[in-house]
Amino acid sequence: MGIHKERLDQIVNLAQEMVQQGFKMAGEVAARSQAMNGLWESLQIARAQHREDLETARETQEKIDSMRLDFAKKANPFNNWLEGAREDVLDMFVCHSIEEVNALITVHEEFKACLPEFHQIFLDIQQLQQEIDTIASFGSNPYTAVEVDTLGNMWNELLQLIPQRDKDLQEALVRENKKDELRKTFANHANWFANWTSEEQKKIAESTMGPDLTLNDQLALLEDLLQEVESYRPQYEELENLNKIIQDEVIFNNPYCKHTMESLNVSWEELHNSVARQKNAVENQILVRDSKGINEEQVKEMKNAFDHFDKNEDGRLDHFEFRACLVSLGYNVDTEEHLVNHSEGDRHSDFERVLQMVDPEMTGQVTFEAFMDFMTQEASDMDTAEQIIASFRVLAGDKRYILPDEIRRELPSHQAEYCISRMAPYEGHDAVPGSLDYLSFANALYGQSDL
Repeated sequence: MGIHKERLDQIVNLAQEMVQQGFKMAGEVAARSQAMNGLWESLQIARAQHREDLETARETQEKIDSMRLDFAKKANPFNNWLEGAREDVLDMFVCHSIEEVNALITVHEEFKACLPEFHQIFLDIQQLQQEIDTIASFGSNPYTAVEVDTLGNMWNELLQLIPQRDKDLQEALVRENKKDELRKTFANHANWFANWTSEEQKKIAESTMGPDLTLNDQLALLEDLLQEVESYRPQYEELENLNKIIQDEVIFNNPYCKHTMESLNVSWEELHNSVARQKNAVENQILVRDSKGINEEQVKEMKNAFDHFDKNEDGRLDHFEFRACLVSLGYNVDTEEHLVNHSEGDRHSDFERVLQMVDPEMTGQVTFEAFMDFMTQEASDMDTAEQIIASFRVLAGDKRYILPDEIRRELPSHQAEYCISRMAPYEGHDAVPGSLDYLSFANALYGQSDL
């Protein structure tokens, strides 16, 4: 512009010289020179105005840019919060206790409490966008793709989802309260039932412990107990129905009860089996008593001895417990847990014989019934041997030995010769020639040993 100004000044000076020198066209040149000078001044004014307009436009654009950047700084975090809040409100949940539901309700209430704060943020973003729109009627925000209308739609959707979340949580709380009542009901029934089965087991044990109870008394008590147990079947079935409801409601834990239906089933079956097993044992004792001709005192002694070594109370003795029981009854048992006979070479024969009697299948277990059979057989054999010994003592005239002639005089010839041929010589200090040992003969004849 400075060069053009110099040229204009030169033209004006030339026009003035032409006027001074009186050139013919000097007036016309001067007029044109003055017009050009006027145009130059107009140009200068327009130039200054244009510069002022550009500066204003620059300042406006800077303000718009700053406002758009401020919008992006507020809109982007708010958009992220809206997306996260929407996910939280729509989040599916599965609760297994009242505490879990209450924890979710607490979180949701805290979320709702902060809504006014975020609503104000949204209003600020809306206000900022309105100010931007007032200044700039075109162009997009280079700092974010988030639009205020999108934020508005998301905000309105969130406000519509919150009541449904409230409803879902309250319904969950009602369900868990119902489940908790089911837990408490089951716990009350289960705890009572478990205590009842325990008490019934004690009654079963005590049914055979009374000192004045006969076997028939015990059997009557056990039959009453069996009827009593069966009378409680409705309570057991009610527990089963409660358990089915609990399973249908998908209830996995019960803090009010340590018992499960499985453990209660076992207790119920054990109770039935205990009564039946004890009743069967008493019936067998009565059968043995009646068939073997022994009295109840003998049966009781056998039962007390057996029960003392039945440590796990399963109605059976293993071979080691059986050995200990025999020892307590006065039988001789070697250190290898075998029964001992007179002969060292036959030390296993009596053991095998007894095991064949009490445990023919070699299961390793001896039942009380087998034990009673063995003991009554031993007692029966002993009684028979003692009767024979008493008879021979009469024939021998109360001597500890007997002579062949004394046997032949009282017994038929074939029986006399049988006895004489199998009797060992008597070796006592009072022995006489030909004396025989009828004591060892009677014991051998009826299978007696050092047992």
